[in-house]
Amino acid sequence: MRRIPSYLSKSALAVAITAGLTGNVQAEESSPALEEIVVTAQRKSESLQNAAIAINAASGKQLERLGVVNAEGLNKIAPALAVLSGGGANTAYFVRGVGNFTNNGYTNPAIAFNIDGVYIGRPSSTISSFLDLNRVEVLKGPQGTLYGRNSTGGAINVIPNTPMLGESNGNIKIGAGNYGAFDATLVTNFAVSENSAARLAATISERDGYFDDGTGDADDMAIRAQYYTEVNEKLLVRVAADYSTQQGAGAGVQYNGYYAFSAFNSDLPIANWDFVAAPDGLNDDFTGLHAPAVLNYVAENVAGAPAHSPFVGYIYPTRDDSYKGVNAEINYDLDWAELTIVPAYRVSELNNQFNGPPFKAAINQDKAEQTSVEARLAGSAGNVDWIFGAYYFDENVKGQNSFNQFSTVSHNDFDSNVESTAIFARGTYNVSDQLRLVAGVRYTDETRSIESEQSATAAVCLEHPEGRAPFCPQIPTLPVGLTLADTLSQLDPSLFPLRPLVGTPSGVYPFGPINVFASAGQFGPGAILSITPSSTSESGGDSETTYRAAIEYDVAPESLLYASFETGFRAGGFNLATGREVYEPEYIDAFTLGSKNRFMDGRLQLNAELFSWVYENQQLAALGTDINGANAFYTRNVGESSIKGAEVDFQFAATDSTLLRGSIQLLDATYDNYTYTQVDLSDDGIDPPNFLTPVNGCVNTQVLLQGDAVVAYNPALDGAQGYDRGFTVDCSGKDALNAPDLTATLGIQQMFEIGGYTIIGNLDARYRGERELGFGYQADARSDSDLTADLAFTLIPSSGNWSLNAYFLNLTNETIASTYQLGAGNVAASAYEPPRTYGLRFSYDF
Repeated sequence: MRRIPSYLSKSALAVAITAGLTGNVQAEESSPALEEIVVTAQRKSESLQNAAIAINAASGKQLERLGVVNAEGLNKIAPALAVLSGGGANTAYFVRGVGNFTNNGYTNPAIAFNIDGVYIGRPSSTISSFLDLNRVEVLKGPQGTLYGRNSTGGAINVIPNTPMLGESNGNIKIGAGNYGAFDATLVTNFAVSENSAARLAATISERDGYFDDGTGDADDMAIRAQYYTEVNEKLLVRVAADYSTQQGAGAGVQYNGYYAFSAFNSDLPIANWDFVAAPDGLNDDFTGLHAPAVLNYVAENVAGAPAHSPFVGYIYPTRDDSYKGVNAEINYDLDWAELTIVPAYRVSELNNQFNGPPFKAAINQDKAEQTSVEARLAGSAGNVDWIFGAYYFDENVKGQNSFNQFSTVSHNDFDSNVESTAIFARGTYNVSDQLRLVAGVRYTDETRSIESEQSATAAVCLEHPEGRAPFCPQIPTLPVGLTLADTLSQLDPSLFPLRPLVGTPSGVYPFGPINVFASAGQFGPGAILSITPSSTSESGGDSETTYRAAIEYDVAPESLLYASFETGFRAGGFNLATGREVYEPEYIDAFTLGSKNRFMDGRLQLNAELFSWVYENQQLAALGTDINGANAFYTRNVGESSIKGAEVDFQFAATDSTLLRGSIQLLDATYDNYTYTQVDLSDDGIDPPNFLTPVNGCVNTQVLLQGDAVVAYNPALDGAQGYDRGFTVDCSGKDALNAPDLTATLGIQQMFEIGGYTIIGNLDARYRGERELGFGYQADARSDSDLTADLAFTLIPSSGNWSLNAYFLNLTNETIASTYQLGAGNVAASAYEPPRTYGLRFSYDF
């Protein structure tokens, strides 16, 4: 019999879900009986219940019902997954506390995101990808053999519908909702010839902002075209091209308050900061940072070091991003094996301006180009099913970035390159009809380089009024500009006197000394502008062999028991932060014990999983300070971390018209050994120890930094040549970010027959425990536990080609913090998940 290629089997066999996790499209239109969904997560077509891996899946129909129109909504289908939207095009994915914030073009994710079988190197390129979907698969834990690159935490597969031979039809959907929401989608499939077909899908989506200041809006467009042909009985070819854009203001943030420096107490050498919460009227849900009352309050109460000028001039965010690509899937039947080749080329161009407490404005202008190709051979020999493959990935990211923090601003112009190659194999030995042994291995070799020119600019106050802190209210915060020249062109030189300090080099006209800060007794009138240029030229690489060993046993015809041990690896990389230029690879070992079952003649489905992961050098990216004390966004390594827990999900067809579903995850994710150093911004040898402690919730210990060495604090060496004051920050024992100890879902689907119509009602509730959002574990950086509910009704005529869906998401209008930011002036803010939304969506088949 001729083999069915993987993508064709998806189109012919995959069915959608009736529950939050698995099911069947037709079940939503006829009955809630438990049906199968076919997945290809292991590079072969198999029933989800037969896939001996930790995986959740949802069909395109189910995603529509849940209101999932982009990657941010995937939180709804997998309790282990958290999807976080930040400023600009930034999106972060966390699975069981494993993930990474990717706020620049040279930071890598920990969850591999794949669209139509193609790995997407930049997470920003995934937001507008949910168009004409067949299904989404969420794989949990390291995927070190079949996926490899940047998949230590798991993988997400977004799989579109593909052209169908011999069919000419289509569908149009039009929706409208609150916040001025409007969306329209057109899908057409048409037969080109007996052996070929094409498919076209296009969508637009618009929405006003969730926040009162207009942020949190949407203005998206996407189009995808595909062509499929059966050249002959052995050769099948499909080619796809897509283009999408994102515009508008983008994500918004809510002002929480700020941390004020409190009086020093030598008897209490601990964090000396008091949190000043936003007053009533400014902390109302979804007010937004750009509300006039908020801007006025911040300007009157917060000043930014080192010029200590008032915080004025937050720039309103904008976004104008585009993504495009072309890919193909070629399947050739060699008789003894099936050859699959997946070449792809993608480009993303980001032009966005965002802000929040860290930034008066952050400007990203990046262009990322990636080329990849994967080739696989799959076949069987006796009792062994095998797959061999090779993978090549090449990415170039060029960008200009500006990060303005009022009295300081950094500019960089970078060129980053990554080349990754891998070979992999997996074999399944069928010991008997019930018992199978699985082994897999992958060798990855990755080289990378980065070239960058950057500058750090600071407006430094030289006034010496009464009290400790200088204050220069007459000095403006630094202007916003993409380049240093843009910023300098907007400054008045007379505000920064050309006056070199004693024993220091003279400045560069018309601005003051370069990288010069006044020492004690040298304060003068006004301020100077310190400009520190630097360059980065780094190259390197890592190679690693990862593997998987597993055993699968069919306890009964509909009961599967499996256990696996898999390793993962994520290569190191580079930062554009002085003294933090290089970070190391991370490694993970993961053990999984799982069971998948059907009982009561297939009416009850019960799946369970136990997991234990151990990390070494886990990579985390966040805003911090470089060795000169300048703020920078960079990746650092956590020494050791451990993740363990259990997950259970079920579906129960209670009657012919009632389906119950639910899931629960218990999670213990901890940074076991997590310590790093931070520069002390107080004056060495003048201010007392612990005078200016870092603003965090960890244990801070005053030390002295001697180059890369950390030595115990010694007053005799404080201020001595070669010694700089610093802190060790010990966050060991803290919970991992975005890792609630309890996540639970419960839902019901009920069908009603009324006259010639069927009404399908769905109610789904979700509970999440408290979770840490902020890298610094500040007191206000923890998200409270929350309970949300979604409600939907679908009206379907017994004879007709249309349907009408009414949806209510976040029914009780819970306010849920999703990310936390603390930046210049120690101003704190949070981003939110969407508030209550509702609307109608009409679907018509033709």
